[in-house]
Amino acid sequence: MLRHHKNILSSKIIAVICLIFSFSSCETFELEILDDPNALTNDQADADLFLNAIEISLAGFFDGNQLDDNLAVSEMGMEVTRILHMFGPLYDNAYQPGDYDICYEDAYAGLLADVQALEPIAEEAGLYTHIGISKIIEAYVIMTLVDYFGDLPYSEAFQGLDNTNPVADDDANIYNDVEDLLNEGLRQLDRIERFKANTDLFYGGNEASWAKLANTLKLKLYLQTRLVDANAGAKINNLLANEDLILDLEDDFQFQYSNVDANPDSRHPYFGRNFDVAADVNDYMSNYYMTLIKDDFATGDPRRRYYFYRQSLDFTEDPNENECILVARPTHYSSNDVFCNPGDGYWGRDHGDDDGIPPDGGLRTTFGVYPIGGPFDASVGDAISGRRVGLQGAGISPIMLSSYTNFMLAEAALTAGVTGDPRFYLEQGVRQSIQKVLAFGERLPLDEPVKDDDPDTPEDETVIPRPFVPSNSDIELYVNNVLDRYDAASGEDRVEIVVIEYFKALFGNGVEAYNTYRRTGFPSDLQPTLTLNSGEFINSFPYPSELFQQNSNVSQKPAPSQSLRVFWAEGGPVVD
Repeated sequence: MLRHHKNILSSKIIAVICLIFSFSSCETFELEILDDPNALTNDQADADLFLNAIEISLAGFFDGNQLDDNLAVSEMGMEVTRILHMFGPLYDNAYQPGDYDICYEDAYAGLLADVQALEPIAEEAGLYTHIGISKIIEAYVIMTLVDYFGDLPYSEAFQGLDNTNPVADDDANIYNDVEDLLNEGLRQLDRIERFKANTDLFYGGNEASWAKLANTLKLKLYLQTRLVDANAGAKINNLLANEDLILDLEDDFQFQYSNVDANPDSRHPYFGRNFDVAADVNDYMSNYYMTLIKDDFATGDPRRRYYFYRQSLDFTEDPNENECILVARPTHYSSNDVFCNPGDGYWGRDHGDDDGIPPDGGLRTTFGVYPIGGPFDASVGDAISGRRVGLQGAGISPIMLSSYTNFMLAEAALTAGVTGDPRFYLEQGVRQSIQKVLAFGERLPLDEPVKDDDPDTPEDETVIPRPFVPSNSDIELYVNNVLDRYDAASGEDRVEIVVIEYFKALFGNGVEAYNTYRRTGFPSDLQPTLTLNSGEFINSFPYPSELFQQNSNVSQKPAPSQSLRVFWAEGGPVVD
């Protein structure tokens, strides 16, 4: 896939200005000749533009953007953990160093550079909330880069021509810097600012919400390091004592897209590449993940019709549409591993299947309404008709949600001596995830065209109230199934149950899936790579070519580069 990048400052500023008016509430800027103390100052305008550029860049870092078909961090994490399909076929050639260039470039030359530029402007203007927000975002981005690549330039970065070859810092030391950034962000939020950050695209300048995010990122950092830090549990307990975490849906940290498709295109990036052209879906769903969602319990998962949209209700019998029906089941697959056909019309690919692309764009299962704003699956089984479907791309980037917090707390209570009932945290995580996902369907029309399976029903009676929305009893049945499974288990089996439910809630967030899998080794039943002897799992990604080719103090990791673990996973479970 061709990946390209353009970084033109003027275009970026124009896009930021447009997006401010697309995403923010009714904020008006009154530019007056007199020096009115309540009027927008130049410094405030510059700070607002920088802040919005940083926030938009964060969404691009997480999910990519409409201008570049770039590989962003969430997609990378979902692919290697089987939430989305990874082409493969081998781990050491599934991705090339150039694939990460745009992500790395956007982080260092874009977002992080803008953070450095914002701080002196905001400090002079007394815009301390702007600084606090930018510090918290910087902490998230740097932590994620370390999680993906390990050692990276940081302490000597952002010095411009004074140092064009910054050395790579030890990843554990950068984690210490991340904690300092979060603490500094909280300190800045406590200062009395001259103006609020009213154009903040995430929380509308609400400092309390940003403080909860900062503390939740500290929770994530401590949980991430529990294998190498005996005090991780005590640190989490200190956070819990303050009760200042993302624990309610209204505090979810997410980037909200719209259904505007031009000037600028502000839809979810995954929507554009899968729905802009009728019957021309680009991405493959993962056979493993679809099977996990629909078959883990016999009664099904309430979220399945929101996650996936089936363009066909029957799997193909034509090898020209899918070669796997003529291929023998791999001998290294267990009897429980899904292969080729997940059943029930769900049509994806096995992990690492790098076959060519057959004429199946209007047949394969694609994204549903959550989280990218696609269509709801009401068993219609029709090929997507183009961009005017579902929420038309008005989805979200689910970066840090309340359900994630509860799943992290459940794991911490089971593994790090954290106070609280892990069963309660597990139940809260499941309920909040389901509530979050089902709320997307409430924004859809009340009626959906549905194929009625009853042969006694007249053929023309096919438009009925949506019958597939889970009822309260459906939800209670699912939650009770989870809790019954948890109650019957013990030890590490309980940890795996928590992680499996966490994975089900992580559709759309590969960052937390990738980290959780390397930290716990669960789920233990991930589908094997289609090719036998596919090499070592990607414990960390190879360096972007932009990094080692343009920095004389950084060399590519020794082969096999993907086998090197980040510091917090050392001594942890072997992942495959």
